[in-house]
Parts: sequence; C-alpha cells; structure tokens
Amino acid sequence: MNKIIMLFFIVLTLPTQAINVTFINPSYKGSPFWQQVSEVAIAAANDLNINFNIVYSDGHRLYQKEEFNKILAQNNKPDYIIFLPYDGTALETFNKLEQAKIPFITLERSIFPELRKKLGEPRQHYKYWLGEIYHDTKKAGRLLAKALMKASKRSLINKKHYTAVGISGDISGHSNKRNAGLRLEIDRDNYFSLAQIVNARWDRGIAEQVFTGLLRRYPDVHLVWASSDTMALGVISAAKKQGRVVNKDLFVGGFDWTVEALIAIKNDQYTASVGGHFMQTAWALIKIYDHHNGKQVFFNNLNKPTYQLKLINTDNIDNYTPLLFRPNWGKVNFQRFSLSKQPQLTNYQFDFSNVLVQLK
Repeated sequence: MNKIIMLFFIVLTLPTQAINVTFINPSYKGSPFWQQVSEVAIAAANDLNINFNIVYSDGHRLYQKEEFNKILAQNNKPDYIIFLPYDGTALETFNKLEQAKIPFITLERSIFPELRKKLGEPRQHYKYWLGEIYHDTKKAGRLLAKALMKASKRSLINKKHYTAVGISGDISGHSNKRNAGLRLEIDRDNYFSLAQIVNARWDRGIAEQVFTGLLRRYPDVHLVWASSDTMALGVISAAKKQGRVVNKDLFVGGFDWTVEALIAIKNDQYTASVGGHFMQTAWALIKIYDHHNGKQVFFNNLNKPTYQLKLINTDNIDNYTPLLFRPNWGKVNFQRFSLSKQPQLTNYQFDFSNVLVQLK
C-alpha cells in the first residue's frame, strides 16, 4: 500500500509534457505589428510550458500555403496550429487540417461572408477547428472614426463641414468590416462627409503616394482614417511635405499601437491609435493550454468576440507609458489569465488593462 502511495506522489510531481504549438505569422519577421504579436506570444508560451514554434508567411496566402504543406509533411506534427486564414486558401487549408486531425485556432475573422457560410462556425463542419480569437472589427473602426471626428471638431471649431478620407489595407473581409465602421460613424454625423476610401496594401510608402494624390483631389481634407499605424505614418509624411500640420488642420489615426505611432501621439504629432490585438496569439495559447488540460473553453454556437480593442490618444497616452518603449513581456504572468491556473475565475479576463497593470 505504501509503495502505491509513493508511486502516486511521484507521478504528481513529474513535469507535465509540454504542448507543441505552431503559429503561422501572416507577415514577415520584423513587421512592426506582427513581430510584437510574436514577442507577446513567446512570453505567454514560456509561462505555460508550451513548446512554441513560429513560421512566417511574408504577407501572402501562397507563402502561407507552402508553410502548411511543410508542416503537414513533417513526421512530428504540432499538437495545435494558430493562423490567420486567407480567402483564397482557407477552404483548402481547413480541409487539410481536418484530414490530418490537427486542432487549430484562427485569428481575426479575416474572410468574406460568402466563404464564412461554407466554413460555418468552429466545430460545426470542422471538428478540429476549435475556435476563433477575434474582436468586433466594425466596432473598432467606429471607435477610431469617432475619436478623429471629435478631435477635428475640437480644434476646428469654426468649420461647418469636414471632409474625411480612408486608407484601407486591402480587399478582405477584415478590412471591409473596419471600413464599414468608418462609414457608419461618418453617416451618423451631418458635419462630416467621406470623400473616398483607397487601398494602400498595408504599405507605408504606398500610403504616402496615395495620400499625395488624395490631397490634390481633396485639398480641404481634415480627417484621415487609416487601417494601420504604418500607413497612417506614411500619410503624415506626405502631409508634412504639403505644409499640413497634424492635430492643427489635419487629424490622422490608425490601428496597431506601434511604438512609433504611440511616441508620435506623445509628441502631439499623431491623433489616435486603436489597438491591443497584438495580444491575440497569447490569448489563443492560454485557451489552448486550458483546453489541453480539460477545461471546456470552446463551445459550439457560443462564438463571441474574445476581447475588444482600445483607443490611445493625447488624452490618455500617459496611462500607456510602458508601451512607448520596448515592453518586457516577461514581466506579465500569463498564468493569471488561465482558467486552469486560476480556479476562482469563471470567465477570461482578456482586457488589456489587466496586462498594463503588470507591465507597470
């Protein structure tokens, strides 16, 4: 009997086998936003004893397809895969992962509604599609638009009409939803009109060129809403060359909370940035960890947004000082967000304010 008890305690004290997770980063190594996504996820994986592998697909669906083919050809396949699906390859990728019996989580709801109907909800048609990590993209688009409109009115108080333009990233379901948020907010205000939305392919140089042309077409533009900070900073470069002054006669904002953008907000050279979604892969790892340890964290027909984005502008930038420098994500204890590690939690607390407290 004593030998059985001793064996039981030995088993309890043995280290649990690490989970093997591969993240297919949709961008290139060093991308201002997606590199931060990877860095945060690495810190979370370290806290959760997850073997975490990152491969980069350089911003193209065909390169992502190649990476999937390499993974599926391996003898030792990952236990889980995290990725952002593309419209042109999502159906094929889902079918291959289902056939290989590899559980996967997707990010950001980036596909168009037509394809979405074919894929269904997680675990509806694909039982190995565990779930999604995403935010309300349209709501985020509205949040940025509202902040830029408010800043415009506050500074240009004698204006009776304001002209806005949008710089979109690409033609995708994700971009379309962000754009819809901009349109919805503009339509709600009689003082604003949306002249045009153009695509700049998430590229700073292209955004600068595009906005130079827009300024010739709409010289009285007051507001520029961009789908990324990188493109918005390109807009600012073009504006300065034309003698426009940000936060005086032009109000510019974007998404992602890149360090350069936040420093520009601090220096009153940028109006606003919406972000917090660089946490998304870390949140996915936590849900994978809990699922792997027997927690029911993925539910059929209860697929709600995992978290929401937040706005940073000149009014609250001082609250986000840790992000102005390269944050030490090792200071964040990601076990505090795990339902397995924190049995007193009944719901995930995936709010960036809870991360910021630890960074400070």
